[in-house]
Amino acid sequence: MTQKFILFPFLAIVLLAPLPFASNRPWSWALLSLLVGVLVVMDALFSGRQGGNSRRFMRRMLPGILLAGLIVVWILFQTFDSVAPDMAHPLWREMSRTISANVKPTITLDTEATMSALTRLLSYCGVFWIGARLGRDPDNAQFMLKSFVVASCLYAAYGLLVFFAELEAILWYEKWAYRGDLTSTFVNRNSYATFAGLGLIASVALITQLLGRGLRGDHTKREILLDLADRAFAQAWLPILGIFLTAFALLLTHSRGGLLSTGFALLVLFLAFSYTKTVSRKFGITFLAVILLFLLVTYVVAGDVVDLRFARTSFASEIRDELFAEIIAAIPSNPYLGTGYGTFEQAFMAYKSYPLSGANWDKAHNSYLELVFELGIPATIAVVGLFLWLAGVFIHGLLHRIRRRVFAAIGLSATALVGAHALVDFSLQIPGFTVCYVLLVSVAWAQSWPTPRRASEGV
Repeated sequence: MTQKFILFPFLAIVLLAPLPFASNRPWSWALLSLLVGVLVVMDALFSGRQGGNSRRFMRRMLPGILLAGLIVVWILFQTFDSVAPDMAHPLWREMSRTISANVKPTITLDTEATMSALTRLLSYCGVFWIGARLGRDPDNAQFMLKSFVVASCLYAAYGLLVFFAELEAILWYEKWAYRGDLTSTFVNRNSYATFAGLGLIASVALITQLLGRGLRGDHTKREILLDLADRAFAQAWLPILGIFLTAFALLLTHSRGGLLSTGFALLVLFLAFSYTKTVSRKFGITFLAVILLFLLVTYVVAGDVVDLRFARTSFASEIRDELFAEIIAAIPSNPYLGTGYGTFEQAFMAYKSYPLSGANWDKAHNSYLELVFELGIPATIAVVGLFLWLAGVFIHGLLHRIRRRVFAAIGLSATALVGAHALVDFSLQIPGFTVCYVLLVSVAWAQSWPTPRRASEGV
């Protein structure tokens, strides 16, 4: 078993990552990547002393390792300056003619940007690796879930305090964007809304796990409600607090995409519970009614700005449809090789037309289109395949696990959240958010497999 010594620094690194502007600054994500790398080395040293990883764990991890390995190798290949000239991006030829100089063409248009993005990607892989190894232990898994709920409560409480005090600040800096919206320690309201959605999912799942036991018999709704009232504040005060804080904070972000994506994720969560009978049907219906009532009251209290934003929404008048159209038109210039991982901002400058020329587009606001633009179609299929592999493991856990199926439900719901939100924004490109998502899904992945019969084979 992975040494307990790794657990506390690992959680500290991951759960503090959203603090410095969601680690979306060069110094903060570089520090995050460095610390994760140190932990991976420490984990390898401890594992070596204990005889290595279990073969079962490696066998289960193999599809993910192969897919991630292929993606990493492809990104590195994009930086090679010894590729065939026909493989280099066409913009290199234009540049060579324009400046009348010999250049070493590569597939990527910016090697430094590609290597920086790859460093972040490797740090996410490191978080998944450590989280999955630690999460095999049920006590570790439960502790990590509760720790994330605590962290999501603290970030939401901070955001609510700043919002209602009208401080318009992030830490000790005055806000320069999204004034009037709750963003907590994030800069972008949509990214924090997705983070709050993760906290809401984890809180709902945790309270279901804590209160759903013992209610599988023939109970009336009145008996269920009385039982919930008796046990709620004694056993489940933490997730109750988490639901209250994260739901309220989510609504005050005024993020349409975050709100809709979280609603979709909660639907997936309750469908998972219902289909697998993780809790009794009566408990599920009663608890869902309570959650919906709470969300309705929260919406009545603080939903006026969201209403206004939805009322003003007209896809024809939004500039994002122009952005998406321009990206789709640019992809055929190098559809299979891409412009280089992490180069969207630099590469898209050559393609944007007049309606988009007044702004600097550093993100595509659609992670799928951005991946195709940067990596090409085959590599993007591999990335999507990685998430489908995760979803498949979670479904396997829901169908075949007997105990602790709540973790598989969390993993599936969290993946539904980020998958839906990636259609309209870029939360997965914010390091502080992504490491927390990876933490949840790594634990869910570890708890989605049948328990080994012999402890000697690795827990």
